Amino acid sequence: MHCFRVDAILDPQSLPRVANYFAQRSIVPSAMAMQVLPTHMRIEVTVAGLAHGQAAIIAAKLGEVVAVLRSELEDPTAELVAAA
Repeated sequence: MHCFRVDAILDPQSLPRVANYFAQRSIVPSAMAMQVLPTHMRIEVTVAGLAHGQAAIIAAKLGEVVAVLRSELEDPTAELVAAA
């Protein structure tokens, strides 16, 4: 189980852009949550069944999505890894 933490600009399109990244790759998240913070929004996406290398690539690519400020990957077997 991998958890992607994404910080994005406060924009109505930020959440759909992150969700669309997974949809375009036919990946169904186990859970998604979004929280509005004073300066940005935090989106957490949990996905099961990914290899660690695949998850690391996804985290890096999420950092390139329009409106994304930062992307991190949390792997239960490793420490938090900053991707962007």
